[in-house]
Amino acid sequence: MDHYKDIIKESGAKLTKPRLMVLEALYSQERPISLSDIADICFEIDFASVYRTIKLFDELGILQTINIGDKKPKYELETKKSHHHHIICSECGRIEKIDLCILPEIQKLTKFKIVNHSMEFIGICPDCNTGK
Repeated sequence: MDHYKDIIKESGAKLTKPRLMVLEALYSQERPISLSDIADICFEIDFASVYRTIKLFDELGILQTINIGDKKPKYELETKKSHHHHIICSECGRIEKIDLCILPEIQKLTKFKIVNHSMEFIGICPDCNTGK
């Protein structure tokens, strides 16, 4: 978590209690979570502070936004060391990481210099698929 704190400090932003609380909430999660989930975890701070903190973290590049169809965006800390994608259950909303990326193959095939990408897979998880 010190890595993220350093990025915040180096940007010139203060490491306030609300920012620390949001950082800890995101750091403690194994899956992406919604803005309202973050606000619930950080119940001691107001929703506007949570929103502004998420916006700041996004601008600093330490946050990954996961957009899943028409649903609310979900957030997780960006980890350059373990780039990953997600698979989402269309029945229950369960989200799992996929530690696989085909970016190098896409770059080789297209000769594009890809500056950013996002890939999510939608399916039915084993629990929801039982009996179908």
